[in-house]
Amino acid sequence: VFIEQIFLRILESGNSTFQHKSRVLNVFYKLCTDATTALELFLNFDCDVDEKNIFERTVDCLSKIAQGKYTAAEHANVIQPHQEQELKLLALQALVTLMGSIVDWARRMTEDQKPTLGILGSAGQAEDGNSSTRNGVDSDDDARSEAAASLASGAASALPSAVSSLVESKQRKLELQIGVNKFNMKAKRGIEYLKLNGFLSDEPEALAALFKNKDLGLDKTVIGDFMGEDKPFNKQTLYALVDGLDFKGQDLDSCLRNFLSFFRLPGEAQKIDRMMEKFADKFCLDNPGRFANADCAFVLSFSLIMLQTDLHNPGIKNKMTKDEFVRNNRGINDGQDIPRDYLESLYDGVATNRMSLKEDEEARRRNESTQAQGVAQKLELFVKETENIVKNSEEMMKKVSRRGSVSYVTADSADHVKPLFEVACWPYLATLAVLLEMQDAEVSVGLCIEGFKHCIRIAARFDMDTERDAFVSSLAKFTYLTTIKEMKPKNIECIKALLAIGISEGNNLGPSWQYVLICISQLERLQLIGSKSKADFQFFQEDEAGQSPSSMASKPHASTAGTQVIKRRAHGLGVSALVALGVDDRQTELVNSEVVAALIDSTQIDMLFNKSKDLNSNAIVHFVNQLCKVSKDELALVDQPRIFSLQKLVEVADCNMSRMRVVWARVWRSLSTHFAEVASHQNLRVAIFAIDSLRQLSIKFLEKDELSNYNFQADFLKPFELVMVSTPGAGKEVKGFIVESISFITNKRGQNIKSGWKTVFHICYAAAQESGTGNEATLDVAFSILAKVTEHNYSLFVENFTDGVRALLAFGQCKAKLQLSLDAISYLLKAADYLADPTSPDPPPPPSSSLSGVAAPASTSGEGNSHPAAHWFPILRGLSMLVSDPRREVRQAALNGVFDVLKDRGSQVFDEDTWRMVFNGVIKPLFDDIHHQLLPSDKQDSDAANSRSDSWAGASQSMGPATCLEALTQLNRLFEAHLDSLAFLLEDVLRLIQNCIQHEYEALARIGVEGLKQLLNGTGKKLKPESWQKVTKSILLLFRDSMPTKLMHVDIKAPCSVVVIVVVVVVLVVVVVVAAVVLVVVLVLAVLVVVVSCYCCCCCCRHFRANRFAASVLHLLCLLIT
Repeated sequence: VFIEQIFLRILESGNSTFQHKSRVLNVFYKLCTDATTALELFLNFDCDVDEKNIFERTVDCLSKIAQGKYTAAEHANVIQPHQEQELKLLALQALVTLMGSIVDWARRMTEDQKPTLGILGSAGQAEDGNSSTRNGVDSDDDARSEAAASLASGAASALPSAVSSLVESKQRKLELQIGVNKFNMKAKRGIEYLKLNGFLSDEPEALAALFKNKDLGLDKTVIGDFMGEDKPFNKQTLYALVDGLDFKGQDLDSCLRNFLSFFRLPGEAQKIDRMMEKFADKFCLDNPGRFANADCAFVLSFSLIMLQTDLHNPGIKNKMTKDEFVRNNRGINDGQDIPRDYLESLYDGVATNRMSLKEDEEARRRNESTQAQGVAQKLELFVKETENIVKNSEEMMKKVSRRGSVSYVTADSADHVKPLFEVACWPYLATLAVLLEMQDAEVSVGLCIEGFKHCIRIAARFDMDTERDAFVSSLAKFTYLTTIKEMKPKNIECIKALLAIGISEGNNLGPSWQYVLICISQLERLQLIGSKSKADFQFFQEDEAGQSPSSMASKPHASTAGTQVIKRRAHGLGVSALVALGVDDRQTELVNSEVVAALIDSTQIDMLFNKSKDLNSNAIVHFVNQLCKVSKDELALVDQPRIFSLQKLVEVADCNMSRMRVVWARVWRSLSTHFAEVASHQNLRVAIFAIDSLRQLSIKFLEKDELSNYNFQADFLKPFELVMVSTPGAGKEVKGFIVESISFITNKRGQNIKSGWKTVFHICYAAAQESGTGNEATLDVAFSILAKVTEHNYSLFVENFTDGVRALLAFGQCKAKLQLSLDAISYLLKAADYLADPTSPDPPPPPSSSLSGVAAPASTSGEGNSHPAAHWFPILRGLSMLVSDPRREVRQAALNGVFDVLKDRGSQVFDEDTWRMVFNGVIKPLFDDIHHQLLPSDKQDSDAANSRSDSWAGASQSMGPATCLEALTQLNRLFEAHLDSLAFLLEDVLRLIQNCIQHEYEALARIGVEGLKQLLNGTGKKLKPESWQKVTKSILLLFRDSMPTKLMHVDIKAPCSVVVIVVVVVVLVVVVVVAAVVLVVVLVLAVLVVVVSCYCCCCCCRHFRANRFAASVLHLLCLLIT
């Protein structure tokens, strides 16, 4: 009653004086100092579906006063401008005080509940103790941080059932409000929503009861249109509403006024007719004998409505008189007149007390208040308002007394704060942001910043992500660090507040760290400008003399050489962009930098990053993630990079390295990904700086020992591998520096490296894969790592056997340096000797991919990792692949190595299944590779042909036959040396030789024949009869396949033979026909020539009759031509 009907009505009134409003605001200020009052108002009214939102309305009213949203026209005659500023300040103080008192109340509540908090309480105390030891932050921030820390304990505990029910009730009320809004837009949709959510049943009485509730905010116009529709349900609702009213013993005008207070009459006459017809029927039913029939009440009701319009419509000048009203209603009572005194009383009632809705009355009063001139008129209107206030208050108190006892909810848990803040946060944000933007007064600015701090603390501690991000981003915007505007003292205070929030509330900022860190990055940039220090990019400018114009042009965001333009990253609504700074902007930034250097203590920035070690597990992950994003933005310019955040990442990683391994793994996952991205930066010096930072962190991390069966070291060194293997933008210089860094790390901390050796071997493998011109030094360094491990600490090689063998094979295939390949082969043979030594411990089982492509024997299927071939196969297969190397020395060493190992070690460690696997997975592919190289270049696979240079292809052609003969000789010697144990492979060996003999390349076929001779000469006397049967069968097959039997007969039954015969016959027929035609043509031409010659001869004879000698000669010539 007091707050809604008295205090708020006075504050919202345009006729109340400054003294009235000031006293009410002082009352609210005192109420706001006690958080319990505000919380219990919220719990008992705003969370009750049947009550009004008292707390929400109070906050909205104070927010509007603080922002000055009430029009100046209402206060022009009663409140002066300086008084209005004082009222704004009072309202702002009340709002800020409310949030501060809520934080303090939560702290006290948590302290009272500490004995019951258990482990959570002690954890909260520990965290609170850590936060209270900070330096350089004002005592108020310390106290608020302690209060906010107490909120965390309450938020961490489970919601009590009472709090949960209140939250559900508030949610229920919100759903009801949504339904009301839908109804006001379209009645049908609103009713469907209310039914769906259980606020309405299908009975029209339920909807009629809802229409009677004037506090819900239902649009009276929509209600009138709905009940006036000529539809069954609409009419039933109208009847239910009218039947629910009590008209007994009341005058017609009072009943009509009560009836019309629930809705606004529609504009259609038919709708009004249906409504008034039901009203008249109900009035006569409750008041029998008042009128002769319901028609009289119907007509008289219509007459009263017309009288209301006539008397109170300012557009009608000639008002209806009392006599006219009486005359108009003659004979309506079943032919009789209604008593004149009764009609006159009805006229007077309508004239003195208009029939209008409450909303229309309020709008009329506001209009009168706006149009009032002078203090006297304002005072008169305010007196009327106070009379109305008293009347409404009395009615409300009577209503409350009739309701009886109601359960009262007390505020006894910090969990009550969250639903309250969800309601109050948006008016608070609007108020604080508007005032901080418009006000420059020190008091107002201080209150706004204090309000921001309180709101951020509450939102952060209760994990209200949306609200927290909104307040933090708004406060960051007012720092002007992300824009180019001249800074004022209030902006400096905002910077200090943001730093204080980062220090005190770091555990709960979450993704909002992004706004804090962006501002810190820009703050450091301004401090560099103010101290006249060099910018970061001036230390990382690359030497452009050795760069080609095309490479320089390919750099995005690069500045034009000689006309360098200073650029910065500007941040906006969720986006950021690179913008160039003009002369005016540079001057503004120079002024801002001087202000920042003078008023902001740079030690607070260092303190914020140093205190990252005090952040909890989730907070440090969020902190690092957001710092990585800011660092990425700083490095966006290739020619003007900034490394402030990158340096801070190194510092944060250094001071948080002692965290639990699980937490550190989450932190390092983000850090490693970012460092790998920076390593591919187009500015080489920046990339080198990132790798050097990684190197320093690795040395620091490897100071600690690692227990067995853990992989933390491997994960820590993973960024080096990512850059070497999976980062296409990394250049040779960067990869070379990585290899040098790994070499330095292994030399410095080799005794502490355990699981990290796996990553080291991967990096060596990647370095060997990068072989090419200019990489000789990198290859030497990478191979020296392997050589040092192999020669001085072979147990480390054994622990990472598979990865070590893989790296050695990569160096064996490296074409850059011959000696490296030969040394790698020797180390591979050393590994084979280790495997053959029965006294040496077995290496760890390799991954199943080591045996991919090789069928494991049935007895060991499913246990491929424990099979003897699992360790041998990578070595033997790798050596067999090196047999195809174009370098003679490598080829010879690999061929001798693979067969020496099989001959010297095979019988000791291989069983029949293993021998079969080795033959199918090592020996057969070896000969397949040799056969492939001997094919003409046009028959080789296109991929293989493209991967070899012309010189390599020529070398392969020249070395193929000799290599093949040597391989066959080695195979025969192996078979001869272990004939007893390899007899089961005779058929496979014969088949391999048979493939050589049947090869289309003649030199290879001759080598195959020679190999067969060697096999029979070496093993013929030792072969058993069944083995000789296999040999003779193979020889017979070779004879049968090499004889030209297919040329001696044609199989006419075969479909292809028939086709050939038909084709041949057709061709012969065509040839004969063509020959006959040619012969005929030749004969015809010959006859023509003879006839022409004879004719010519006769002509010549007639012409040379006198000279017989000439005639004879011509005649002879013609005969010769013929």
